[in-house]
Amino acid sequence: MNFEANLQRDAQGRLFIPPTQRPDGTWRPIKYVKEGYIPQDEVDSYRSKGKIFAEGVKAVGVPGYSGPVKQEERLTNADLNQTKMSKNQKRRQKKKEKRINDALQTDEDAEQLSSKVADLNVNVASEQKPVDVEKKKKNLLKKLRAIDDLQKKVDEGSVTPDKEQIEKLGRRKEIEDQLSALT
Repeated sequence: MNFEANLQRDAQGRLFIPPTQRPDGTWRPIKYVKEGYIPQDEVDSYRSKGKIFAEGVKAVGVPGYSGPVKQEERLTNADLNQTKMSKNQKRRQKKKEKRINDALQTDEDAEQLSSKVADLNVNVASEQKPVDVEKKKKNLLKKLRAIDDLQKKVDEGSVTPDKEQIEKLGRRKEIEDQLSALT
């Protein structure tokens, strides 16, 4: 649609858009516009440089791609890595290889250390501090009191136990065994 064909000039020579009727029957008012006015509906939407570039790449294809490579022309990964590595990348690669070799050599030492650590853990567990024992004892007594209170409520009929409460009542023997092991 040619928008400029609809523009008109009034007696003073100003450009305006003549009134038009809306679908509901009401009329739009006259709209005065400047020279070169383009309505918003006819203005192209904004496209960023990245979007324009992406559309150009789609039309052209992948930049630098010249078709399938022959088998003789292909380089192995090792050749490719060596030829494209900078000085720092080569230095880092050597460090990495050295760390891997050191790790393989120290693997035997690690196994020895892990067995020593396991022995230490066994010794620490057998030598519990009296404070820890008192704390555990107090905690177990608290759990037993809670189980006793729940059992009383169940016996009176004021509470119907759900699945979790039944499991709690079933752990009474286990808690008593733990308490007797501590004392």
